[in-house]
Amino acid sequence: MPAQQPLQSWMAALGCGLLLALPGVLPATDFELSLDGRLLSSNGEPSFMEGGLGTVRFDRHDSGLQLGRARFALNQNLGERWSVHLDASMYDDLDRSPVGLTEAYLLFRPYPRDGLRFRLRAGGFYPAISLENRAAGWESPYTLSFSAINSWLAMELRTVGIEGQLDWLGTRTGRLFDLGVTGGVFGWNQGTGAVLAGAGFALTDRQTPLFGRVGQRGAKPLYAAAPFEQFDHREGLYGGVEARYLDRLVLRVVRYDNRADPTAVDNVSGAYAWQTQFDSVGLRLEAQHGWTLILQWLDGQTSTAPWGEWEAWPFRAEFALLSKRIGRSTLSARYDRFSVESLEGYDDGWQQGHAWTAAYIFEADTHWRFTLEWLRVSSSSYIRADLGGPPTLSETQLQLAVRYAFAASVR
Repeated sequence: MPAQQPLQSWMAALGCGLLLALPGVLPATDFELSLDGRLLSSNGEPSFMEGGLGTVRFDRHDSGLQLGRARFALNQNLGERWSVHLDASMYDDLDRSPVGLTEAYLLFRPYPRDGLRFRLRAGGFYPAISLENRAAGWESPYTLSFSAINSWLAMELRTVGIEGQLDWLGTRTGRLFDLGVTGGVFGWNQGTGAVLAGAGFALTDRQTPLFGRVGQRGAKPLYAAAPFEQFDHREGLYGGVEARYLDRLVLRVVRYDNRADPTAVDNVSGAYAWQTQFDSVGLRLEAQHGWTLILQWLDGQTSTAPWGEWEAWPFRAEFALLSKRIGRSTLSARYDRFSVESLEGYDDGWQQGHAWTAAYIFEADTHWRFTLEWLRVSSSSYIRADLGGPPTLSETQLQLAVRYAFAASVR
């Protein structure tokens, strides 16, 4: 049995085992349930989950009623400093499992002392990179579809390891800013990069479950890529710095390197490792009167050399998002630009594109949320032409989402 399967089972049982072990001692358990239904119209090509090369989540065959996401989350405090967090999702697509954990981790959060605050996470979770996906369940409070950067993070990247964060709280001592540093050590990310090299960027809101697959078995070009694998016994690292000014301006810089051995091959599955590293710079400004501006840039490279032939795919993406909060309504617009190149004379995986997104969100109350989103992606891709499809596409996706959410505490 592959190593990641027993690890997945262990992580899924982590919180439940702790809850059952101390039924009369633990404080209340907080849980969240949400169901997101979509009415949509799309002229897109089949997506990566259906073995296609479309750049939007839903294609022309999906027009009509669809399930956006069904989510269950659990938060359990273990005393005053420790807590367990589980987040599970279900999507109505062709994944091998209808339900999967997107995050499962243990959090240690001691009280701040002398103007310093420390936090430690262990398990499977998103590293602190995104400034856009800040809502519960790693969703965006501005749009349905994530930016190209955060869509890729949702597809291929998760920390399966340990992350520590240390903040200097200058605002608590009369300063105008806070500073923080973050560092992580992780494994099970040797497959990260295969989706970018094989299919390029896409704009979606689907999050690959921990140890899940991207694409379908036997279907080009991804062949059910598995981002979360470990077989070369090398740990990945990332580190970042963050500055906050009056809690209105946030600047975050991150360096990520999975340190995979590009020559490593798994003798059991036949998968090979992808050495992926990138830099990310993001800025979020929350001004007066409900205005929010987010800028993020990502630049990196993924490479592999399983049979001694080194191949590399440099990639780059950036976006600008402007949002305005008006009472219970939020209006947002975003522009994305992205590209994947090929080195050493190989054109496979080459892609260039840009996208426009406009969204209107109305929160009727704490339970009901209505979202109307228009997304248009224009892209050129070598692999689409190589597989007999149109090399250049303009895909439009219109979605009306109705979301019901419920939260409660149970003893």
